[in-house]
Amino acid sequence: MSAGAGIDLVSESFFANPFPTFERLRTQAPVYFFEPFQCFILTRGTDIESLAKSPHFSSRRANELLGGLGLLGEDAASKEMLAHWSRLVFFQDPPRHTLLRQLIMKGFTPAALERFRPRLASLVKGTLEKGLRQGEMDVVADFAEPIAINAIAELFALPEADRPRFMRWSKDLLKPAGVAVGTDEVRSSIRRTSNDMVAYLRDLVEKRRAAPGEDLISQFIAGEQGNPQLAGEAVIQSFQMIGAGFVTSTNQLTNTVLALLNHPEQLRELRADPGLLRGAIEESLRHEPAILSINRLCVEDTELGGTRIPKGRFVHAMTAAANRDPEVFPDPDRFDITRAPNRHMTFGVGAHYCPGASLVRIEVEEALRSLLTLPRWELAGRPYNYQGSNFQDRGPSSLHVRFPRS
Repeated sequence: MSAGAGIDLVSESFFANPFPTFERLRTQAPVYFFEPFQCFILTRGTDIESLAKSPHFSSRRANELLGGLGLLGEDAASKEMLAHWSRLVFFQDPPRHTLLRQLIMKGFTPAALERFRPRLASLVKGTLEKGLRQGEMDVVADFAEPIAINAIAELFALPEADRPRFMRWSKDLLKPAGVAVGTDEVRSSIRRTSNDMVAYLRDLVEKRRAAPGEDLISQFIAGEQGNPQLAGEAVIQSFQMIGAGFVTSTNQLTNTVLALLNHPEQLRELRADPGLLRGAIEESLRHEPAILSINRLCVEDTELGGTRIPKGRFVHAMTAAANRDPEVFPDPDRFDITRAPNRHMTFGVGAHYCPGASLVRIEVEEALRSLLTLPRWELAGRPYNYQGSNFQDRGPSSLHVRFPRS
């Protein structure tokens, strides 16, 4: 199948509902060369698992990805940005990836997040109360974003006055995650944001070295000690986890609320049996994921799914498509909060499974617990549009919900 066959992977309508396109690709061209971006698209779960396990595909792709997006030049800002991004765990292969992941995961264990749960529940309650006083709220701006930024900020002990700045930075930083970053002005803004945020965190890390606490930055600093290979990683990995954590949590929380509102019979079932809450979260992660794909760089000519992949090509594995694969999920387009098993790929596959997955789950869980204490919530009737300029992230730019009193 060629690009002339009418495959749309970039429009607003695609981001609003990419699943018919994914189904068409999965059945007609599961390994598809998308000419506008000169990359391959995978839509079958078996091929995505093969990609994740194959040594022919690498995560060490910062230079190629950023360069392909026009973000790199000969200027000092470009070189500084590349130096930072090349060290992110997201852009590593083993054994370096294994070492960095061990450093990061010490702060994201289930036990550590359970200790954080009471504080998170308090944040959620305070955020929802503001919306209730108004009788209506934008789930994105008034609920999901404040929860997401304050949760990650509390874990890293970011000063409260600086949290709006981190929200702006995080929104900018996720733009290079996919395939399009727009104008020269946007590219310049991304470089400036990246370098400004690293400079801020470098200063904050030095303050924590002098006066450590129980936050994640202090834990990363402690993890560096005694291992020269980890020198300076507290700055770089804090940069990644703060930036990625905010956008993913915001989108998944919003997508989950919308999925329940669009399936009122499932919302009624959840209200009748709160024990289905975690099943509802997993089904929202499968059916309406905040993350569309993972990507890798082909580093050696190879074959995948019966298609030749030449060295130097990017491959975007649409995990959201695999989540609707009928070979894995019976009646895959049905939203069913009782679905079991539910082994979706939203947080990735294998060694690169998202280190913040447990945080996203607990944020959505506490948000839903709080919302379910309300007798009614419903769409306010305003249109909502999906934001998206890349193959990775998906969520509405706004979602207005009201809380009728009767």
